[in-house]
Amino acid sequence: MNSAERKVLHVALALFLVGILVRFLPWGLPSVDFVDIGERPRRVETPPLQSKLEYAARGAPEAVETDEGVNENLHKKAGKKPRKKKAVVRFPLHINTATADELCALKGVGPKLAEKIIAFREQHGPFDGPASLQKVPGIGKKKLEGMLQWVIFD
Repeated sequence: MNSAERKVLHVALALFLVGILVRFLPWGLPSVDFVDIGERPRRVETPPLQSKLEYAARGAPEAVETDEGVNENLHKKAGKKPRKKKAVVRFPLHINTATADELCALKGVGPKLAEKIIAFREQHGPFDGPASLQKVPGIGKKKLEGMLQWVIFD
């Protein structure tokens, strides 16, 4: 091994050791202040700031949104549009009064099948049991079995 190869080996070894130090030791690592869980960002618990210099380096924390909706300022800063909140669906679902969005919450029911269910309900009247729901095109025996535990026939 000549001297040039030896120098490259020493530099590679030094970089490897620095990488291990940075990876496993707590200083100098970037911290995560916000984590996007589901629909809204939530504050991550971080240790208190040690000095004014550390505060200036991190910047002032931004406002965190409560349960009412998505914080507009966070999305403006990131360049994203705010997401629409999904409608809350309560189960068991009343099949004779459910909207298309509520029907889409059922397993195996997409927008097209939800529209078919609503059209069938408007054309033939309210569903009186599982047999009448199975008459909807696109609902077979297996899909009906998966839906029955989540619906109520009025």
